[in-house]
Amino acid sequence: MSKFRRVASTVALEDIARAAGVHRSTVSLALRDHPRISKEVRERIQRLAEEMGYRVNPLVAALMQSRRSGKKVRDVVLAYVTNYSTRYGWRPQYHDRPDYFPGAAARALELGYKLEHFWLAEPGMTPERLSDILTVRGIHGVLVGRLPPGQKAIRLLWERFSCVALGLTMLEPNLHRVAEDHFVSAGRALDRMLERGYRRIGFVFSDIDDSPAVGDRLLGAYLRRMITLGRDSRVDPYYFVPDADPVKRFKAWFDRWKPDALIVTHARPVMAWLTQLGLSVPEEVAVVTLTNHHLEDGCSGIRCEASKLGGLGVEMLVGLMHRGETGVPADPHEVLLGGDWIDGRTIRR
Repeated sequence: MSKFRRVASTVALEDIARAAGVHRSTVSLALRDHPRISKEVRERIQRLAEEMGYRVNPLVAALMQSRRSGKKVRDVVLAYVTNYSTRYGWRPQYHDRPDYFPGAAARALELGYKLEHFWLAEPGMTPERLSDILTVRGIHGVLVGRLPPGQKAIRLLWERFSCVALGLTMLEPNLHRVAEDHFVSAGRALDRMLERGYRRIGFVFSDIDDSPAVGDRLLGAYLRRMITLGRDSRVDPYYFVPDADPVKRFKAWFDRWKPDALIVTHARPVMAWLTQLGLSVPEEVAVVTLTNHHLEDGCSGIRCEASKLGGLGVEMLVGLMHRGETGVPADPHEVLLGGDWIDGRTIRR
């Protein structure tokens, strides 16, 4: 796969051709990894282009794609659409959820695009008005960010745009999406816990399960492992209940099931509950988090880089735009990325 970033450059194909002693068309094919050019020549030309600072212009690339396909050239601005009650309610300082925007914006820039935020819930804004604003500005690519708790759908004039959703909060319409592979992530964490001798593992929803699609996948991986251990290892999951005394309720559950380890959706509240109950981690109970966003806490668990997911979303969106695919897809695609295990201080080694 060609690694060249789609940004403006003063180095032209003719410059690389002269330096490499080949024809311009050979350079063009080599930079697109075309099999007509031998691997040795492709790699030599690609190294030379990188050294010379060559960057593909996305407008030129889109124009060439348009000529080949007969479809209209698209613009280079992408929309990042959110629908929280406040303009920046989706940013991390307001909740403990992944922030896809920085990675998406960085990858968009690498590909020669600019990612701009549009707030659908802005006073006076309607789906039709936002669709018209995007159309007038020549913005044909829409990346839908995480929706607020309790919301599963937004409306735009989808037929006008190439569209990709990030995460699993948006269920209607069913767009192409990029998300963490929560089943794989939870499975990796549980395998580590089982390898280290834990058998009575309790699953803890330590906050509101505002994305049931995520919770179902996490529980699926948990139950898949637990059925192999037999009845003696069975521990019913703990579900967070709003407005209840969390410590009192958690203590009752903990005393009932006596787990030797906890796999939790978010570590900070659980660590606080354990501290109030006088339980030491990991001496008396291990804690593994499925959303290890705070590495400074030293918690063991799974970390799926939101920046990677945002970048993958942009890559999918740009591909749709180059192919001229718009509207709600008949066959939505889902790109999933499993998280990585991070060893911390909350599980024995």
